[in-house]
Amino acid sequence: MYPRSLQLAAILALISIPVLLPAQETTGIEHERMQAIAARQQAEWFGPHNKVTVAFRILNSGGTVDFNNLGAVPGKIVPPASQGAVNRVYDTGYVDADAPRSTEVDANGNQVSPPGGRYTIYGTQADGSKTPVAEILGYQTGLSREWQEYTQGQFEEKPGYLALTNYSTTSEGGHFTDKMGNAAGVELDYTRLIGRVSRRFQWGITTGLALNSISGQQSGSVTATLNAHTDYYLLHGTPDAAPTGGPTFGQYVVNGVVVNEVGMETTVPVNQTPDESLSSNTATPGGVNVDGRWTVKGAYFMMKLGPSLRAQFNDHWEMTASAGFAGAYAGSTYTAAENFTLASLPDGATPGVPDIQQSTTAKFLTGYYADLTVEWAANERTGVFGGITAQQLSDYEQMVAARVARVDLGSAVGVRGGISISF
Repeated sequence: MYPRSLQLAAILALISIPVLLPAQETTGIEHERMQAIAARQQAEWFGPHNKVTVAFRILNSGGTVDFNNLGAVPGKIVPPASQGAVNRVYDTGYVDADAPRSTEVDANGNQVSPPGGRYTIYGTQADGSKTPVAEILGYQTGLSREWQEYTQGQFEEKPGYLALTNYSTTSEGGHFTDKMGNAAGVELDYTRLIGRVSRRFQWGITTGLALNSISGQQSGSVTATLNAHTDYYLLHGTPDAAPTGGPTFGQYVVNGVVVNEVGMETTVPVNQTPDESLSSNTATPGGVNVDGRWTVKGAYFMMKLGPSLRAQFNDHWEMTASAGFAGAYAGSTYTAAENFTLASLPDGATPGVPDIQQSTTAKFLTGYYADLTVEWAANERTGVFGGITAQQLSDYEQMVAARVARVDLGSAVGVRGGISISF
């Protein structure tokens, strides 16, 4: 019986071969079909792997600017006595460089007037005769007939001398703080999807650039130390009551007749250079209020890089979150305009040097960022999105003379929105 059973099994195996072959072929086709379906589903859920977004951004704060060491107004610089006959300008007057006038020199430029003496100027009458019309003080080396003072006290401070003073101020730590308001900007991001966490979630890397403005300003008044530097010029005579200066002129009288109302020079000359051994310096703490306006204007490029996680809800809606490192290249201009007034000076006289001062700087800052966006896809390639953003960046300092501005971009949150292109 055993040989017969083997023969029966062999016959059955031969009969089943044609049936098993189509079954195996059907199983392979089904596997390929399932793979195609899975690939199609993956494409439906995850689509293209690259995305570029262009967006606007509005942050709730542009940071803060602390303006410190305010109230330092420099004084006018006066050439030393060693420079000889040059113009010297002070807050309370001046002494200009003097030289022979055109009526005191011959055709070759040589002085013909008596140095320090007087000479007569003649006028030609209709009949050709010469008559005296003026009497002028001659130039003398080392003296100046061109000077000015404002108050009588400048003669009385040191009798026999003209006192001329320059003022400046030193900061006593005056400061203001400006918290910058909303800051608008633009950004450009690129995201590369790399792998899948689950059927609905995929992860990738996001990098991008953002541009925002820096704008801080303050104006007001701060208390400062008042500095005074006084030089003394020897007077060669007794001037009239201030304000007087030189040159000065009075009536020119010949034989009891007024020939010229301003023909007689009455100038009292002063030394061309100050007596530096008599110069003095004083400082009065809290002696003056300095008015000013201080501004910092600029912008920063923020570069960001970090991982991202994308969740796709259906064919049109998805959400993306990203966070990571941020670095910013900041550039700004610090402008300071300060001035002060003194009751002892005439109206309109501005002491010190109230020129606008500026400096520019560029710094690299570090920090972090975080973005959360919701996107609606119009089609497979384009979409629109909106969301929130947060960032934190470090601070930097910028100086104008002794003034310091500390710019702290700090922490900020805001909204962002724009369009996306996938490929």
